[in-house]
Amino acid sequence: MFLPALRQKEYPHFGCLQITSKPATAPSGRIFAGTVRLQKEVVMPTVTAPTRVKLQNILFATDFTPSAQLALSYTLNLAHHYDAEIYVVNVLPHLAFVEAAEPDPEEMRLLAEKQMGALVGSQSFKGIRHKELIEQGEVANVLDTLVWKHEIDLIVIGTCGHKGLGKLLMGSVAEEVFRNAQCPVLTVGPHATRWEIDGKLRHILFATDFGPESEHGLPYAISLAEENRARLTLLHVAPEPGVVLPEPEPGAMPVVDPREVVASTEKQLRDLVPYGTTLWHEPEYMVQFGPPAEMIVRIAAQSADMIVLGVKRSAALTKHLGAGIAYKVACEATCPVLTVGARFRG
Repeated sequence: MFLPALRQKEYPHFGCLQITSKPATAPSGRIFAGTVRLQKEVVMPTVTAPTRVKLQNILFATDFTPSAQLALSYTLNLAHHYDAEIYVVNVLPHLAFVEAAEPDPEEMRLLAEKQMGALVGSQSFKGIRHKELIEQGEVANVLDTLVWKHEIDLIVIGTCGHKGLGKLLMGSVAEEVFRNAQCPVLTVGPHATRWEIDGKLRHILFATDFGPESEHGLPYAISLAEENRARLTLLHVAPEPGVVLPEPEPGAMPVVDPREVVASTEKQLRDLVPYGTTLWHEPEYMVQFGPPAEMIVRIAAQSADMIVLGVKRSAALTKHLGAGIAYKVACEATCPVLTVGARFRG
């Protein structure tokens, strides 16, 4: 299954809870050289999971490219599983001034209508309740309006991973969508082949930087693992040993051995899982060093069916993560990425 019914549950502060699971150990055989600065322990705010999440209305955004087609496969599977209705939307650009070399707006709409008809008229939509929408404007703004208007529970969007000024509709726009969405967003990148399209999750990877934004994704990661009897891995990527960091703030802990960072961070990860959580597999707690996006993708590629991230609304991320980490993960991951933003309130 995909989105479970989330039970009301408190996710306590760090250090306020005794966890009964076995202590995790550092990665086997890893020897760390050099030293790093141990940052001050971050206190995650109390997280309350929503009482229930119902997957009744799915908004699928498409530009009719192969990237969107891959995302459609996941959308159709979810609709079948939950008997959900799909709102298929194509967003045309708002062209205030059209140059001679640009396509005629009316021709663009006619083409979109033709492509939409071919898409929903295909055999894959047989038995699926759906509505077709062709809108005009900025993609993120249009989707935001549709989420509110049609009580959307989940947005599914594809990304082709294009960078620079040539970013296409499903490229970096995906980042703007999942950072500002009022509901969870499932982003399917061009390399997302890990999760077999049968609706069954077997291994979920939750990556956190211990910032307050991570609270948004945590209840979903735990509940997905519970509902699917899946393995759950909690991952934190720390600055690589030897990387020059700014001088510590007054009161910050001094430079320590990387192995101390691993031990301390693993405890923080264990403290994230609320007392009384019932999982079919004991969670795995993992601490890695290096570039965050690269390490998250690398760990997920081993066996994860889904990556879960809590994301900020703005592009201003934590000092270590920098800008666009979630987007980079979504572009390179071999599985879909579920993001839960600050605007979603369950």
